[in-house]
Amino acid sequence: MNKIISIGIIVFLLSFLCSEKISLEQSIELAKKNNKELLSEKKALQAAGWTKKNAFTNFLPKFSFNSTAIRIDLNTYEKYSVFQFPGLELPPSMLVYETTYKNDFTVQQPIFNGGKVLIGYQLASLAKKQAINSLQNKENDIVFQVASTYFNLLKLYDLLELAKKNLHSSNLHLEMIEQKYEVGIGQRSDILQWLVKVKNDETSLHEISNNIKILENVWKNLLGLEKAAPIPLEIQIENYEQEIKEFSDLKNSDIRSKLNLYLNLVKSNNPNLKTLELSKKMMKKNYLMAKGNFLPSLNMQFTYEIENDDKLDFSGDDNWNLAAMLSFPFFTSGANYTNLKKAKYELKQTELMTDSTTKNLLTGAETSFYNMITKAQTCENNKAALELAQENHKIINELFEQGMITNTELIDAEMLLFNSEMNLISSVYDFILKKYEMKKWTN
Repeated sequence: MNKIISIGIIVFLLSFLCSEKISLEQSIELAKKNNKELLSEKKALQAAGWTKKNAFTNFLPKFSFNSTAIRIDLNTYEKYSVFQFPGLELPPSMLVYETTYKNDFTVQQPIFNGGKVLIGYQLASLAKKQAINSLQNKENDIVFQVASTYFNLLKLYDLLELAKKNLHSSNLHLEMIEQKYEVGIGQRSDILQWLVKVKNDETSLHEISNNIKILENVWKNLLGLEKAAPIPLEIQIENYEQEIKEFSDLKNSDIRSKLNLYLNLVKSNNPNLKTLELSKKMMKKNYLMAKGNFLPSLNMQFTYEIENDDKLDFSGDDNWNLAAMLSFPFFTSGANYTNLKKAKYELKQTELMTDSTTKNLLTGAETSFYNMITKAQTCENNKAALELAQENHKIINELFEQGMITNTELIDAEMLLFNSEMNLISSVYDFILKKYEMKKWTN
């Protein structure tokens, strides 16, 4: 079943790559599949999972087989072997061999170690949760980067078309002025002014084209592709007009209500805030572990010896023993005390840093919310400004045809219209990007 799902995902993604254009949702899925930074975080989560499992093994008994060969020097052997009289059978423990082979099985079980085993497991569990939050945070970053690059590319594509349209309009006006000059009703200065405008329009066109090439390389790397990535699928910016108007028209009371709701979502969902809380909990666990160093430890050990003689044949007399080892740390040269003080101040440091970072994060989220309102208001103002610029452009063109205004005024109207169109397009995409930035704080 898993193989079928994997094959389906691969075919699904390949269909995106084979198409000329790609949607935002498809781009995000592709980045999640290929982005190396995100894949690295996934490996870190797997490592944290195995660390937690490893910490759990400290609760379990340890079983081992031990084989030892001991060779003593000849003088020592001759000195102690005189006590071995012929015909007198001594216990194996009293016999002395020049070479002694010992083989036994040992089982060790920790009973209590000042809470270190339990706290170590809890720390590993918290570290795994941190890895989950880190993965979520990285995924949020990648999603926002994909969305940001996606919409910035679309903005540049729209601006490119607008720049082409503006250049075409300038060339038409230049031809018209040149024709008037040829029949003696135009001035050379008018031609020069339009030539300057054409050159400026060409510069703008080249700048936008080059920026597109740069951003397309970023886009390809972001999606984790070796070849050229599909270009983003166009969106209808008109679909955002209602949402823009709603944010632009918000009253102060509504703003405060929506802001509080948004900040509550940030507090409950933001992975960075969750990681900070986990860091505080981990430092508290470290402090408890430092306190545990003053407590005694108790461990059990069972040993079953199957051989202790001068031949490696596993046929010696067997015996077993059970040992309970209780240890009290009466004096450790101040190591336990200094570790306790260190853990205490690290805990205080983490608490202060957590409080400060939390406030900064919430301030950043609040700033992002107000910026979105500003972007919406900017969109509305730019929309109204474009309507005025269009009306002004129409009037100026009519007056110019009647010979009632100068060429300079016509150029100014053209530039005003072009700048107004660019401002509106840019502000709408800025609003959309700000919307995705806000999602990044809450997901």
